[in-house]
Amino acid sequence: MSLRSGFMILLLCVVCFVSGGWGFASEESVAVVQKESVYDRVTRTGKIRCGYFVEAPFTIKNENTGEFSGLSVDLAKLLAKELNLELEWAGEISFATITEDLNNNRYDMICGSVFVLPRAGVMDYTNPYAHVSVQGYVRPDNTNFDKSFDDVSWKNVKIAGLDGEGATTAAQKLLPQAQLEILPQLSSISEMLMLVSTGKADIGFVMPSVFEEFNKNNPNKLRKAELNKPLYTYAMSFGIARGQEEFKAMMNNALLQASVSGELGALFQKYDPNGFFKQP
Repeated sequence: MSLRSGFMILLLCVVCFVSGGWGFASEESVAVVQKESVYDRVTRTGKIRCGYFVEAPFTIKNENTGEFSGLSVDLAKLLAKELNLELEWAGEISFATITEDLNNNRYDMICGSVFVLPRAGVMDYTNPYAHVSVQGYVRPDNTNFDKSFDDVSWKNVKIAGLDGEGATTAAQKLLPQAQLEILPQLSSISEMLMLVSTGKADIGFVMPSVFEEFNKNNPNKLRKAELNKPLYTYAMSFGIARGQEEFKAMMNNALLQASVSGELGALFQKYDPNGFFKQP
């Protein structure tokens, strides 16, 4: 008998005792011991249930038809096809509960533009499929940031932020001397950038693609600061629950194949013609 088998038998006996003496274990007790893994559930059902959040050009939702498109959407579809699985868009995520929803099996994977963050060790990621730099944006008449990053007097700067968002996390870590004007998690990136355009903050940091979307709806309100470097560069990945090594390995193998085959590169050409992102 292996050490693992002996441990499982001992654990089952403890569950039996706690749930009603040394009789037969209830179905609920056995379920506690034999919780189905994400890999087992996905291969049993033949589908991957995706959580998502709308962020062009990665995830674009047609409000009239309900159909999805975008770099991460097409990549998720490509991986599912490679694995002979069906893809199901299970629901829009809340960043306030993203880790709990994954660990409670609300979704199998967050199929979107997820920054690889520590997240207190309660969330895991596939291998990155893109790298993205976070740039600074200011009002058109503000020339205080048209210089070397290190020459800015950051202690006199107010940075617009969004609680829990990747660029805000980077600003808090790298520029602790700056002041931050942080909006709650349920606010939008557009609301955060409006803090800059209305003078309530001096600068906001976002992905260039996010600024492009903002600029379409709010032309000439902001411009890119002429700093000599970005605030930070993030790896972008699909999010999964912690401890799901078999599922992660399956998705990573499919990601690797999409990369070396050129199929991932074709998605970059389609959805990122300005070259805002880099393929790892």
